[in-house]
Amino acid sequence: MSDSSMIAPLKVANEAFLVSSMIERCPKTMMIRELVVNGLEAAAGAAPGQRQVVIGPRQHEGARKLRIWNTGPGLNAAELLQITDLASSLRKQNSLDQNFGMGAKVASLPSNRHGLRYRSCVDGRVSEVVMGYRDGTYGRLRVGPDRAEVIDATQACLAEGDYDLSIDWTEVLLGGNSADQDTVASPYGPSLKSAPDWMGAYLENRFFRLPHDVSLTLMPAIWGGAAPRAMVGLDDRQGEFGRTETRTTPSGVKIHYFYDPPEGESTQSAKGAIATSSSRGAVVFRDEMYDVRAGDGWLQDAPNFGVPFGAKYVSVFVELPHDYLVWPEAYRQFLRFRGNDQRQVHIADFSALVRSYMPAWLAEIIRSFGPGQANYLDDISDELKALLADLKVPLTPQAPVPGAPVPPKPPEAAKPPAPLPPVADDKPKPPPAPPKPPAPPSFERPPEIIGLRTPEQIKERALEGRAAKFYPQSHQIFINLSYPAVTDMAATLLSESMLQASPQEEEGRRIATETAEWALTKRITRAVVYSMSKKGLGWRPEEVSRSQSTESLSLVADDWAGALEMARTRFQDRVAAEIPNAMPHSAAA
Repeated sequence: MSDSSMIAPLKVANEAFLVSSMIERCPKTMMIRELVVNGLEAAAGAAPGQRQVVIGPRQHEGARKLRIWNTGPGLNAAELLQITDLASSLRKQNSLDQNFGMGAKVASLPSNRHGLRYRSCVDGRVSEVVMGYRDGTYGRLRVGPDRAEVIDATQACLAEGDYDLSIDWTEVLLGGNSADQDTVASPYGPSLKSAPDWMGAYLENRFFRLPHDVSLTLMPAIWGGAAPRAMVGLDDRQGEFGRTETRTTPSGVKIHYFYDPPEGESTQSAKGAIATSSSRGAVVFRDEMYDVRAGDGWLQDAPNFGVPFGAKYVSVFVELPHDYLVWPEAYRQFLRFRGNDQRQVHIADFSALVRSYMPAWLAEIIRSFGPGQANYLDDISDELKALLADLKVPLTPQAPVPGAPVPPKPPEAAKPPAPLPPVADDKPKPPPAPPKPPAPPSFERPPEIIGLRTPEQIKERALEGRAAKFYPQSHQIFINLSYPAVTDMAATLLSESMLQASPQEEEGRRIATETAEWALTKRITRAVVYSMSKKGLGWRPEEVSRSQSTESLSLVADDWAGALEMARTRFQDRVAAEIPNAMPHSAAA
């Protein structure tokens, strides 16, 4: 840049600190993603039919080490030296939303301080670079009397006996943080435990779609099987599920709905449900998955996406178009929205979209997993609707989908022509039309109430020892009908009656339990409605959220004595109607 330029570029005053900071801050678990993507991109440059990435073990220095090998165009000594610098790439573009050129090195070095070995073969000659950490510095290890950073490893490969030097290839070997570390079983060291099939599980939860023209193979030692395993993207495995459907929104977002039915249930696939699949939710961008919600985390979040029941059989993937206003953060661990706020992208941002586009067949399956509901819920919902109107709780507006293109404004309508001048007329004029009455105000709708009774249902919503959970996004509230407040109130109602130790005791216990369920459901749901009204009184969103928390609603239920009087009245009325000649209350004696 000439001295006449309007700006002087910034320089790095402490380059060693900057390099170490970039490396040490990188999440260790991103290492495999970076190495696999580099291998896939390199292999894509090989001849059709020869594009391969193989992940397997290799003995080195007396220990088993993990290696990622690909058949892409080989690198000569100068090129290998170039690509082992940070922020350096070859045959690729450095771009904030494309390739950064430093990901694999930065992500791998914290877990491979002992040595990260690169070998590449081109025209029958193999060049080698080993990166590592020595004397407080990350860099390339200098080898031999001439302290070379790149060495010719051709003879070493021939001596090892299992390298094919007739084709181009590149290999990365993970040496770990010590010579004796088994980086196949423990790639990140003892501080981060790895399951036996950690590699397959990671790839399945990272890549929604893999290139069709490049094969990615895990050797048996990597995944614990008897034969090599060909990895296939989740999108290409849709035929293995019971049923799937993809819905596309006007902004180009694709929502993939996967249903993997319980074992033994008939499906549309001859293969049936696959044993290795697990339900999850994720954002997909450029074929990779972000913010993956799986296991208990997905089960807890699923009601927000319209899956209150059967979540362990349902997966949802929100795929953003390539030009969506997001980009990966520097280490590609998560996505950020573009713009001033640049906050992290979560699948929860699209929960309303997922609910609104859900196929009818899937909604019916989800309902089939749900429990039967009590008859009194309609009456409670009517009461809540009236309470919302009395409190003047406004209808919550639908939030716009973040990052979606703003639809263009409709063109303004052409102005009507000017009216003609009036013509004298002796006929009487009709009276003017009365003004239209103003539209009635729209108030918030009552939440859907779902009572849970079985231990499985209660556990799925993490309500053991808790009374209720409210999901504002889906506007649903789940009530634990086995909560101690229900059983305590039912026992009190029964003990106060003349039905205890009588022939009608079982019938009385049933009515007492149903009455207690009704009273506690009413008390908890009214508390939720009152919390909704606090926003109009100036409460901050986090304060409203705390008042709707599972903990707050459990405390409301614990104070069941405040609902006992109305429960007594309902219990007495029901006993009088359903148990002839019964004396429902001791006071009646």
